[in-house]
Amino acid sequence: MNTVELADLHFSYPGVPVFQGVSLTVSGGGLTQIVGPNGGGKTTFARLLLGLLKPHAGSVRVLGLTPANAQQRTGYVPQHSLYDPQFPAVVSEVVMTGRLTGRFGLYSREDRGEVDRVLDDLDIADLRKRTFSELSGGQRQRVLLARALVSNPELLILDEPTANIDRVSARRLEGLVAGLKQKLDVLLITHDFDFLSEQVDRVMCVNRAIHIHKRNDLSTDDMHRLFSGHLHDLGVTAAVGTDTGAPV
Repeated sequence: MNTVELADLHFSYPGVPVFQGVSLTVSGGGLTQIVGPNGGGKTTFARLLLGLLKPHAGSVRVLGLTPANAQQRTGYVPQHSLYDPQFPAVVSEVVMTGRLTGRFGLYSREDRGEVDRVLDDLDIADLRKRTFSELSGGQRQRVLLARALVSNPELLILDEPTANIDRVSARRLEGLVAGLKQKLDVLLITHDFDFLSEQVDRVMCVNRAIHIHKRNDLSTDDMHRLFSGHLHDLGVTAAVGTDTGAPV
């Protein structure tokens, strides 16, 4: 089964084209690193896969399904998590929200067992009774990762997971994600060149168009150019120079 399929995808914000006629297939599992300049469309691409945005034309398939139907099989860790610091939600409750499936009623014994399992797997069981607001940046990222994993997804999407944490926390998170790519497909959006660079199976360059490279086909210099936004050096169209505030 293909992880992602785009067929003649078109998407624009008002007056700002983002993707025009993009077709591609991502298959084979493992870790796909998504790179490109700010404003090139990385976050828009992720939101299309999650069903948070709808294409204006063409189609998006995730795990062979529409994004809406694939949501229960997709885990997502956002770059920023908005929360009210006065709301006293503890870690186990935050992670439990990952078990929501649209049903009503109390969580089941199975739900609670899955929360305990994931907290143990990520080595954060000792945080279960602490409020989310009192955690460090690295601890919050691991809690959000636990929330994404507690539903046992087949695909995990990470959006800039190291953006708001220190280097020690980033290295710890790197080890966790490296282990996960053996179990499920991972799409990683990052500006951090070093994060998981040796574990990447393919690199997806998103810059109004989308190009996929096998990691083994790219030299270290090529990777540096991709991460610095010099995509024209690799035959990828340069970004349109606009500043519209659109969240791409």
